[in-house]
Amino acid sequence: MKVKRLKMNSFRGISDLTLEFDTDEPTVFIGINGVGKSSILECLAVLLYLLTKRIQTSNIHGRFFNEDDIKKGCKETHNEITISINDWPEVVWSLTKVRKGRSQDTSSNIGDLKRVVEHIYSQLDANSYAALPLAVYYPTNRAVLDIPLKIRTKHSFEKITVYDEALTGGQIDFRRFFEWFREREDLENELRLNNTNEYRDRELEAVRYAIANLLDGWSNLRVRRSPLLRMTVNKEGDELIVNQLSDGEKCLLALAGDLARRLAIANPNPDCNPLEGSGVVLIDEIELHLHPKWQRAIIPNLKKTFPNCQFIITTHSPQVISDLKWVHLLRSTSEGIAIERVPSFGKDSNRILETLMGTPERPQEIKEDLRELFRLIDKGELGKARQFRQELAHRMGEEDPEFVRADWLIQRKEILNK
Repeated sequence: MKVKRLKMNSFRGISDLTLEFDTDEPTVFIGINGVGKSSILECLAVLLYLLTKRIQTSNIHGRFFNEDDIKKGCKETHNEITISINDWPEVVWSLTKVRKGRSQDTSSNIGDLKRVVEHIYSQLDANSYAALPLAVYYPTNRAVLDIPLKIRTKHSFEKITVYDEALTGGQIDFRRFFEWFREREDLENELRLNNTNEYRDRELEAVRYAIANLLDGWSNLRVRRSPLLRMTVNKEGDELIVNQLSDGEKCLLALAGDLARRLAIANPNPDCNPLEGSGVVLIDEIELHLHPKWQRAIIPNLKKTFPNCQFIITTHSPQVISDLKWVHLLRSTSEGIAIERVPSFGKDSNRILETLMGTPERPQEIKEDLRELFRLIDKGELGKARQFRQELAHRMGEEDPEFVRADWLIQRKEILNK
């Protein structure tokens, strides 16, 4: 399943916007706070939820648009999604929310949605190995709050549970992933004991491979049972308890594990690599808690680990942006929200800040001071220039490249004067 198009009308701060999505490369949105990046992901999550919820159960109660989603001054919001799924080139459905007491101008249209769900049901009836279409949303309030190795509530991990907490938009604490891992590893250990020591659980292996592939130098996620119950992972040769990891490390480990788990459940064919399954993955502020070095590698590593997933992402990070061919820049104009597809690959962080994010690379005060330094050099006031250069270096540090240029210009002026 891939998203091809989204049409938004009067949704939150967005009046009218049509988005075309690349089904092969990640789609990344950038822009200032409040311009609508997260709103796009939220709108997609609600529309995709209509599909996954109908597959999961005939009871369609759950997540819909509410009155807070309707743009101020408007009486309704109407949003439409176009996807491709299996041998269906285009499937379109839409959803409308009207303010109470107001008449509706545009109706919801879920005819295609019903037909594609019936088609999926027929495939599942005919083939127990049929894959389920996957969609999952990781909002900004995702965090590893707890690692519940002592399972107090027994959960079902049947195939259809791949959609549990996938598109709710609420806080994701990854509890379900750790509970699933513990239960699955208990079963793996039992089968290895009773049958063969070589046995490895297919779904766990997918998670282990995903974590090793996404986090360089990491391996062997496991549950230790003696002397204390704990989950450990090998990090560059050292075995660490997962609770000892930083928030960024835990969050990335859990995201990789959760996505790999869902793909393994959704793609049960034993002859296929579950990590090569397809799906739509929405991630808000992908750089959350990550060191800049990891920010630069995160999207290429996700694409390498999950090659057939469609990633739709928001970010504020120049490091994330510099490794992408294109980004989609959202800007607020007098006519509403405008979107522009702009090249970004290979740009350094300062250039991205200046040209794409509208942020000066230096504080204005420092920029003015550096201009004054070079004005003094140009006027030939080299003594004042040297003294001012030292004052700036004391504030900024000697390693700034502008000081190298200033020193060279001062030396050149002195030689010419002699």
